[in-house]
Amino acid sequence: MTLFPEIKYSLRKWLVIQFVFIFFLVGIETTEGQNGKPIRVGVFTDCQYCDCPSVGNRNYRFSLSKLDSCIATFNSLAPDAIFHLGDMIDNDYCSYDLVIPRFHQFSVPVNLVLGNHDYMIKKRFKPGLLNRIGMKEDHYVVDLGNWRFIVLNGDDLSFFAPQDKKQKQERNDVVCDQFQQFHLNGMPWNGGIGKDQMRWLEMKLNDSEQSHRNVIVFCHFPLFTKDNHNLFNNEELFDLLLSHACVKAYFCGHYHSGNYKVKNGVHLVNFKGMVDTDQNSFSLVTLTSDSILIKGYGRESDRNLKIR
Repeated sequence: MTLFPEIKYSLRKWLVIQFVFIFFLVGIETTEGQNGKPIRVGVFTDCQYCDCPSVGNRNYRFSLSKLDSCIATFNSLAPDAIFHLGDMIDNDYCSYDLVIPRFHQFSVPVNLVLGNHDYMIKKRFKPGLLNRIGMKEDHYVVDLGNWRFIVLNGDDLSFFAPQDKKQKQERNDVVCDQFQQFHLNGMPWNGGIGKDQMRWLEMKLNDSEQSHRNVIVFCHFPLFTKDNHNLFNNEELFDLLLSHACVKAYFCGHYHSGNYKVKNGVHLVNFKGMVDTDQNSFSLVTLTSDSILIKGYGRESDRNLKIR
């Protein structure tokens, strides 16, 4: 006869519950990527190729060989995803004929972010640009493990990208407001995020919080760098990002010298432009449960960023 059967049964039940709980916790800790491995993404920006003479630090013709080197490196590293943060070309639509085939040589698809120079082409080519460069949407989401990458279209409000009547009015209002405050964000080479896209972003951030995902936001235009290179409505966008604890970083290009600052716990990383100088510039970004680790190549800096 078994003594105290109720106690033995309760103990066995308690052990099962503890095992399930521990297994659940381990599962959470290993959701960074498949098999618990950290997520790794390749990042580069402002390839900005053009078959034209160099101007200042911008060596446009060097961009193809720099891009070839970037492709070889990333293909050897086998990242989970690759992002180009805008400005594939400088100003000639024919330049896409040499750049796009190279982008197809990466071992994983390149996620594109639209830049201002991507639309600095003849007017007749602008409406079909997304199809030409292989973008299905101008803003979108990429999910890898428990990380979410939100790609914004900073050409939503623009002086170069096609604009409907509503966009033109919104752009003009935002730019006028910036100049009235003596801000230089409203320069024509910058861009902005429209109200519709802002609402879409808020919806994606709310969903990210509910699904317990860490978020990095990508856009071509900086938020807080040299004043005349910032997004038109930089402060409005930052306030939205800051209100969601899931947002860990904001990655951008556009200002070729690059920049970094942490503002209220959000890491703002302005990657350096590939087109500048005779040195290359690109990065491998490794994402763990508590850090963003950036390994820079060429002119790009190494960074170890703890996330909030």
